[in-house]
Amino acid sequence: MDGNNPQNQEQNQDIPNTSRSPVQRVPSGRAPSIVSSCSTRMTQRNFSNYWSVETFTVQLELHQHGEYMLAPKFGDSDYEFVMKLFPNGKDEDTAGYLSLFLLINKCPNPRLRFRVSFTVETADGSRSCHLNKNLVTINRSGIVTASKFFSLDIIKSSPGVYTPNDVLTIGCQLTIFGESLTWTTNQFSPYSRKLNKSMASICGSATPDRSSSRISSSTYEGIGFHDALDTGAFSDFTVVASCGREFPTHMVVLSARSDYFRALLRNENTLEFTSKRVKFEDISAGTLEVVLRHLYKIKTEISPLEEEHLTRELVSAVDRLMIPTMRDEIADMIGRNVTAENVVTRISMADELNLQDTYHCLLELFATHKKEVLQSAPYIEMKEVNPKLALKIVEDAWSSYDDPVGTLDRRIIDRITIN
Repeated sequence: MDGNNPQNQEQNQDIPNTSRSPVQRVPSGRAPSIVSSCSTRMTQRNFSNYWSVETFTVQLELHQHGEYMLAPKFGDSDYEFVMKLFPNGKDEDTAGYLSLFLLINKCPNPRLRFRVSFTVETADGSRSCHLNKNLVTINRSGIVTASKFFSLDIIKSSPGVYTPNDVLTIGCQLTIFGESLTWTTNQFSPYSRKLNKSMASICGSATPDRSSSRISSSTYEGIGFHDALDTGAFSDFTVVASCGREFPTHMVVLSARSDYFRALLRNENTLEFTSKRVKFEDISAGTLEVVLRHLYKIKTEISPLEEEHLTRELVSAVDRLMIPTMRDEIADMIGRNVTAENVVTRISMADELNLQDTYHCLLELFATHKKEVLQSAPYIEMKEVNPKLALKIVEDAWSSYDDPVGTLDRRIIDRITIN
């Protein structure tokens, strides 16, 4: 054997001993580290409740706007909730929409933090309300409102989808966030983090692609329709503004980007589908062009909404046509460059689009600068034109922020840029 060969012994000295325990491998001149670790977890409770309203068409005839129905209570020993439905809207401004409220009857804490999801259960699956994306913090005995929960025109256009057998089914899903608990754990092992990192490198990115969440989004991004609106090439549907101006469009684009058009064009028995034409008596050509250009915009194009285009008419059009991507763009925009002069207008926009987080952030700004805001021209005009909304804004601001501080908290600094 060659084990006693001096040459072999000299070569073996250069080979590291990999069988040695990792604990024994302490570099010279470096003391061992003392490692400790802990973990924090937030307690959660989940609730789901579904409400089926039979003979829904009869209920629509029996209920005027402002008249409501109450569902049985749901929850557990600590929490109790009630769903409140206005079949024809809660008031004149929301007539033509379902209005859905969530009443908090019982809560063990003064304030409740939760994520809420309102849905309409259809033959094609659940359809969500825009309020779903919001994380809500509300006082005990508060109310979560979706004043324009769902368009009655859409429901009536496809009864086989939205009210099969004349039954409307709505759902409410809640995730309640409790206290954060922290405790010590055993020695931290980076294995799971290394695994996540390696998986992310395999997948290409650790950040999920938002376009994959909607099948329709991937439909339009690669088609190259960004010039089709201007040329009108291969158009198969005409959209007409209130002044009579016509826009040649494409049904595949409209249905991919707008929930309103998707519902309208899926029903082949409607006049709009057979004539391949729809006219909006309350949407001007300028606003309609802004909306259509957004629908035809592909993901790689950088063309943010201009400040001059941010009008009440645009907000109403986006709410009516149910365009999630444009709603998100407006939500981001109305939280920027906010002043005491324009905050009332932007609060009304957030209210119309059910942007609850933005609404409450702007409310705090309203309460913080109440003297300047109450003297502003937009607020004075709102008191004359829409006194109900003006009163609602003041009441919400005072009830939620009755003792506002002189400076903005971190939540507003993150979301709002003050001029």
